[in-house]
Amino acid sequence: MAIQTVSKAKIQTAGRTHFRLVRRMSTALVVTFMAGVILFTLFPFYWMLKSSFQTSADITSLPPIWFPTHATIDGYYRAVTLYPVPRYLLNSLFVSSATAALATFLASSAAYVLARHRFPGAVFIMGIVIFTQLIPGITRVFPIYFLIKDLGLINTYAGLILAYLGFSVPYATLLLTGYFTASSPPELEEAALIDGCGHFGAYARVVLPISLPGIVAVGIFTFLGSWNDFLWSSLLLSQGQMKTIQVGLRDFFSEAGNLQRMNSFMAACVIATIPAILLYRFLQRGMVSGLSAGSIKG
Repeated sequence: MAIQTVSKAKIQTAGRTHFRLVRRMSTALVVTFMAGVILFTLFPFYWMLKSSFQTSADITSLPPIWFPTHATIDGYYRAVTLYPVPRYLLNSLFVSSATAALATFLASSAAYVLARHRFPGAVFIMGIVIFTQLIPGITRVFPIYFLIKDLGLINTYAGLILAYLGFSVPYATLLLTGYFTASSPPELEEAALIDGCGHFGAYARVVLPISLPGIVAVGIFTFLGSWNDFLWSSLLLSQGQMKTIQVGLRDFFSEAGNLQRMNSFMAACVIATIPAILLYRFLQRGMVSGLSAGSIKG
């Protein structure tokens, strides 16, 4: 009997040891895989950053020089003096900020109505909003271009912002409708209505403040979508001083194609990423809480 008890104890100990070994091996494999994914993702950014501090000869040398041996900021100096990179940045900041502000305002208003009120045609409107997300963007090039042209808005910021609103408002409305439905308790609005607020007052004073994380998340996504766009800004803005940073980088690359100014191009790319990184850095908490709160019943 004692021998059987000892054997069972040994078997249990061996089982636990085997389980811990398998768990450690699985953890090591997962960590190794994720480290490889992170390195693969961040390597282009590292190459861009280190190339911005190298000379063009070092960038194109073989074998590659992985670390700057003689760091220089000449690339940054030429990027901001020989090319209108600061003007391109201001253009992108203006267009992206205006698009994010207008899209968030329009989408939040539409989403509040769709989430709180049931009226004939509400389901049809939501169906149209969802359907717009199924259409490839490239198929809308000619209709939207000729529409903007007929309105006389080619080579104007208003035309580009209008095009961006057509893409971002349906997506933002879809996100905020689910957010208002799941995370904004209707009891608070009912209490505000009882206290004398109208529907607009309840929306402005109650719904918007408690829904700020979701609105911030939508605003960030809208801003980044406009900031990173190349297709529509290259089609609707062709004048040099009105180009956005993405189109400006394309022109910069074509001029730096002789490899003599490659470090200036890399420096311009680094400068172009700074606003998006700063925006994500300072608004990261609001964006994450907004995305997570939309999936929790308030």
